[in-house]
Amino acid sequence: MSKMKDLERSIEVIAGQITAQQMIMEGVIVEALRKNAIDEAQIMALLTQGMDVFENNKNMTKSETFGALGTLTVRLRRGPS
Repeated sequence: MSKMKDLERSIEVIAGQITAQQMIMEGVIVEALRKNAIDEAQIMALLTQGMDVFENNKNMTKSETFGALGTLTVRLRRGPS
């Protein structure tokens, strides 16, 4: 197998892991909202704090930061699921 094919498969595995993590987190958020354990304002505050953390993290590449901020920005616009 070529190194390029190995790299593609590794990226696909990571993408699957990230998708599963997002699904789990959205389920946790929805359940927390349903049980009134957290409200929408608190979730928005957490997302905003997360954006600050990513912006100030010197260990992330510009592309990683761009992807993280883009994801959180979309979530802020749409609100919790």
